[in-house]
Amino acid sequence: MDHPREKSLLANFIFILALIFSMGCQPTDKKKIAIDPFEQIKDLNAKSVLKKAINNAGGFNTWRRIKNLSYTKHGILYFANGSIETDNVQQHRYKFYPQFSAEISWEENDINHRISYNTEVAQQFENGKLTEKDPTQTVMSSLYVLGMPFKLLDAGTVLTTLESVLLRSGQQAKAIKANYNPKKNSNHSTTEEWIYYFDKNNAEFLGSLVFHPPTYAYIENLKFTDHLPIKLPLHRKSYRTNKNREIEYLRAEFHYSDYKITF
Repeated sequence: MDHPREKSLLANFIFILALIFSMGCQPTDKKKIAIDPFEQIKDLNAKSVLKKAINNAGGFNTWRRIKNLSYTKHGILYFANGSIETDNVQQHRYKFYPQFSAEISWEENDINHRISYNTEVAQQFENGKLTEKDPTQTVMSSLYVLGMPFKLLDAGTVLTTLESVLLRSGQQAKAIKANYNPKKNSNHSTTEEWIYYFDKNNAEFLGSLVFHPPTYAYIENLKFTDHLPIKLPLHRKSYRTNKNREIEYLRAEFHYSDYKITF
């Protein structure tokens, strides 16, 4: 998530590592512990929608068994006048078991960037030289995007059903607001409210809206994989909008490809 508190980043990182590790280590030859991941959701309508959305996306048990994940991400950022601010292709590689590690590499402005991230150190290199940049947010944000809607089951997340809305795509959507509280939950890194949109009929994850002061960002999920055990994004667009999702301009576009998953 954007605009994290520096103090919360480390706590968020530790929590996610523990969560991913516990999920990735599930034995297949022993009886599973009867824990309902949806139990913390008090809003019954939100729980019903999220259960259907996660089931349609491959199921929580499938998501938590992932041990290795890699993909290619092509991202383009635009200025308000439509000209390109940045355009790069990134290679992402994540290992969740037995210990979490991540590597992200890309070329931009004739500079080769590489992020190396594990349980002990987070480093970012430019043309092979170590920088003082902290890549924590880049890694966590990437995982957060890929992990939707599963990430809405994170401990402490408060989900509230809002009125149904008609999206600009013409789809009727059920809206769910997510509230985060870093003061009470060490795994939260922002107080910003997110609103998530799910298809009214099949609960497909259609998009989201977030207020990044002083602007709003509306993200459309345009295409997901259909050949993997879980659904992962293939094409997303992010627009600068007002609170009513009225578009000012296209801010970013992302294409994902070359997914490789091992369990």
